[in-house]
Amino acid sequence: MKNKLTFKLIVVIIVSVVLLAGIMAPIYFYLQPKMYIDQETKRVAAFSDKLKAVEPFDSDTLGQFFTDSGVSYRVYVFDEAFNPLYSSFELGNNQKFLKKLFSDKTDRFQEDSKPYFATVDDEPAVRLYTRCEVNGKTYYIQMKDSLSGVSDVFAFSNKILGFVVIFYLIFCSITLYLAISRSVKLVKEVTGVAKQISEKNLSVRYQGKIRNDEIGELAKSVNKMADTIQENIIELENYNFVLREDNSYIKEFEQMRRLMLRNITHDLKTPLAVISSQVEMIATCKEQEKKEYYYQSAMEEIGKMNKMISSVLQFTTEERELIRKDAQLTDVSALLVELCDSRRAYVESRDLELRTDIRPGLHLSVVRDHVEHVFKNYLSNAVQNADRHTVVKVSLDGIGKSVRLTVENQGRKIPDELGEKIWTEAFTTSPSGTENTGLGLFIVKEISLIEHTKCGFENTEKGVRFWFDFTDYSMESA
Repeated sequence: MKNKLTFKLIVVIIVSVVLLAGIMAPIYFYLQPKMYIDQETKRVAAFSDKLKAVEPFDSDTLGQFFTDSGVSYRVYVFDEAFNPLYSSFELGNNQKFLKKLFSDKTDRFQEDSKPYFATVDDEPAVRLYTRCEVNGKTYYIQMKDSLSGVSDVFAFSNKILGFVVIFYLIFCSITLYLAISRSVKLVKEVTGVAKQISEKNLSVRYQGKIRNDEIGELAKSVNKMADTIQENIIELENYNFVLREDNSYIKEFEQMRRLMLRNITHDLKTPLAVISSQVEMIATCKEQEKKEYYYQSAMEEIGKMNKMISSVLQFTTEERELIRKDAQLTDVSALLVELCDSRRAYVESRDLELRTDIRPGLHLSVVRDHVEHVFKNYLSNAVQNADRHTVVKVSLDGIGKSVRLTVENQGRKIPDELGEKIWTEAFTTSPSGTENTGLGLFIVKEISLIEHTKCGFENTEKGVRFWFDFTDYSMESA
């Protein structure tokens, strides 16, 4: 299931809502009528107290009071002889009717009686039986607040409430799906980027809008992780380059050392023997002319030895110069386009724009690894020193019989006093070398020596432009 996480989250929330509704519904169905009955009971009691306080306590005044109150209670007010004083019901104004209705219930009429709820003859109502003393006469008051229609109202409202709950669940499900699916989609995109990075594809970055939340922090972390990995790989490649060249130098030096020792041993053996014999002759010979001859002969042999040793020393000082290896005709233009595309995401993740101006069809007999090393180190150096939200420009063009690669960034310039130091091993302007090890530009300089070509930089109006000339290319089209 593609949206497994989304489905699980929605199911959990819906189940939570259903459980909440299942717990609250019985409470609501029980409390709703009870609270309403309690409220009506209080109203009936309050109305009774006001009715008892009416003055003068006669039929006209009671009728006017009842009319002004606007209530729909059924009220009977009569004296001890069941003579009607006031009735909200027409039959209540008949003495026989009142006597028949209440003669056996006079004991219920107490001054401190409270309203109560009861269902009599299938009629639910709040009833009150009370009495009051006015001018020495006792009056009986019976009130009834019928609630027969309230049950139907409650049933209807509960039915409506059921539809509301169902609609709410559907609405919440759709809303949650739309809200959660977007977040899950972003998580999947970030996960996809992380998966490609784990498969050694460092050219990808999360390119969507980075939100200011946990998912946005995850996307930032993934992009930063990819940048760190890519920069570390560049540094490792630089170390590997140095180690590889040093290992090659050590092997060659060891072979040359053994051959040199063997040759020197052989070549010095003869002149030493000649010098030894000449010195003996000078010591034993008494003729001055012969001594001069032996002396000149010994000096000639010593001169030959000195020349031989000078040649060895000269060879030793030049032995570090390596020759170009594995050079082959390469479409440098296509190679640079490929390298720029693979690192575009890396540049853009640093809030920079990568622009290219690469002349097509430039072919060159070159060591491919050297081109990649120069480009990677120049680009890494430009990204680390560029101001945010600026442009890094990569150019490739023919200059005479050379191909010039330039990488330009906008940012801090290189002081004149550091012009030569930046090419030396382990030199870096980063504090404590936290951003780089200082091998990048040193590697570029080493490659220029190996390739017998030139490299350099120049401060521009807005930043720095580094360049490298690759030689021995042809103008053949791709």
